[in-house]
Amino acid sequence: MVARINDCIRALAVKSASPSRGANAVRLDKGEFPYPPSPKVIDAIAAAAGSVNRYPPMLGGDLRAQLAAYAGVAPEQIAIANGSDDLIELVLKTCLPPGGAVLLPTPTFFVYGFSARVLGGRVVEVPRSSIDFAVDTKALLARSIPQTHVLFLANPNNPTGNLMPRAAIVELLEHFDGWVVVDECYFEYCGETVVDLLSHYPQLIVLRSLSKSFGLAGLRVGYAIASAEVAGHLYRAAQIFPVNCLALAAASAALADCAYFEKTRKQILRDRAALARDLSALGLTAFPSAANYLFVSSESLGLRSDVLVSWLQQQQVWVADFGSKQGLAPYFWRAAIGLPDENRALLAGLSSIFTSASGFRSQT
Repeated sequence: MVARINDCIRALAVKSASPSRGANAVRLDKGEFPYPPSPKVIDAIAAAAGSVNRYPPMLGGDLRAQLAAYAGVAPEQIAIANGSDDLIELVLKTCLPPGGAVLLPTPTFFVYGFSARVLGGRVVEVPRSSIDFAVDTKALLARSIPQTHVLFLANPNNPTGNLMPRAAIVELLEHFDGWVVVDECYFEYCGETVVDLLSHYPQLIVLRSLSKSFGLAGLRVGYAIASAEVAGHLYRAAQIFPVNCLALAAASAALADCAYFEKTRKQILRDRAALARDLSALGLTAFPSAANYLFVSSESLGLRSDVLVSWLQQQQVWVADFGSKQGLAPYFWRAAIGLPDENRALLAGLSSIFTSASGFRSQT
């Protein structure tokens, strides 16, 4: 019977459960918001819990208008989904024809390519600069063919953290003959957006999330901003009830308490700058970041990322290994900005590597 499973699914890698982590594990590998959600969010979840026997409202209910006000667009331009991953797949279900191709400047967020393959699409990758991970717009356009229907641009890019200049995005909007999806998942940390360009470029779709900035990663709430016509078509392809009622209540409360987010955001930005300085002092290369994480190379120390990440895990400190992935050299890893104590634990774990008598460099 396995032979009857779709070829595009059988070609995907086998998934496995995450390794077990201790109760005191320092979790810096997922780019999560390190603080608990606003107390108002917790109260809203508790209040909504008594009605989970009922289905949630279609199209996101009142949250749609709240998100529209927050983004500065009309409610009809908003499509709400079960997190960014769901949005990415929804965009491809709506805009990628069978056998069509997705264009990606790599390295970038792996879900773009994964979702395209799940749906039987092809993935065309164009390497970013090996120096600063900038996007080569001319190279992207040169790889665009009639079957290339969707271009994904993460801005800031995940995992590298760098911003793409607005002029470069406009150049692609002007010359790429297809859908341009700009993922602004980390918008609140950089303040850069292209939402204002929607009225000029009907092929533009902007994605955002309440996971990274408002602390709702465990509830999964994301939203697309597009023309009213495109948002309506996204909803045609969406599940009837894509977001549960607890998540809707939490998202509504989070948007009503932006003061809480603003306070924690400023702290994360201060801690990001401090951590970058401390990593550099250890001899590591921390690249400039416009997100809530740092992309780091240990090549200057001759230490492979898989060795470094494994050692940190033994100290119950978890960071993401990007060595040898998507064309990267075997020295790259990413660490989210955690609570101050978590950032200190990361630095202590790294220091222990460099001072260990076990000779970790001999493993590289």
